[in-house]
Amino acid sequence: MRARFAASVAAVVAAVMLLDLTGIVEAQSGRCYLGGHLYNRNRQIARDGVIEAECPGFTIHTPPFGNWGVHSLFGGKRDGDQFRGWKPHRGQRHWNSCTTHPDYRAPSRAHYNMPQVAGNNRWWQEDRPERRVNSKWLHRERRGQSCRARWDGQVFTFPNLEMHLFELDPWDTDSRTATLNYGTVRIRLRCSSTWICEGDTARMQQRSVNPASSRVSAEAYILLRTARK
Repeated sequence: MRARFAASVAAVVAAVMLLDLTGIVEAQSGRCYLGGHLYNRNRQIARDGVIEAECPGFTIHTPPFGNWGVHSLFGGKRDGDQFRGWKPHRGQRHWNSCTTHPDYRAPSRAHYNMPQVAGNNRWWQEDRPERRVNSKWLHRERRGQSCRARWDGQVFTFPNLEMHLFELDPWDTDSRTATLNYGTVRIRLRCSSTWICEGDTARMQQRSVNPASSRVSAEAYILLRTARK
């Protein structure tokens, strides 16, 4: 009986040592990268929001609709529905980007998609589905340290998360329409294996918008994830 028990203990110890050795070998054979994805949803230009980015004038424009891009810590603006609007236009979704001109002011069902209730004069623009804005590698660990050893239970901080919004124009300078500020964002990571760690935020409504007269708003969402490379 004692011999059988001793043999069982020895087998367990050998298995634990093998797992530890495997973890060491895996750690030495890879490098941990931490990447992040920025999303937005529930995008809106509220009633009486002042947007003058795609108006008739002396420069080349196609008023009033325009595609909006986003510049952030996760990457630069690009022509790809980063801040998707509601109006189908040339294979994308645009915003009425000239709300101050008499021809494009509310109420006008051709230039605003809300409300959808007859008799309601509080017109605004809105697009709700979640969209990925940009993705970026944020941190590279030294070789030999696993993702679990580096990130499990740790907090990654974005000191001042902002989304700078631009109406994109291939024939002219891109016009800044608004900056959404979400303040300091902290995300705690949890690891499910040696190399897989994740963390995310709740959806965040921006703390401030500049200029305030634009009345633009959106919820932001960040997903962090590690990978071995």
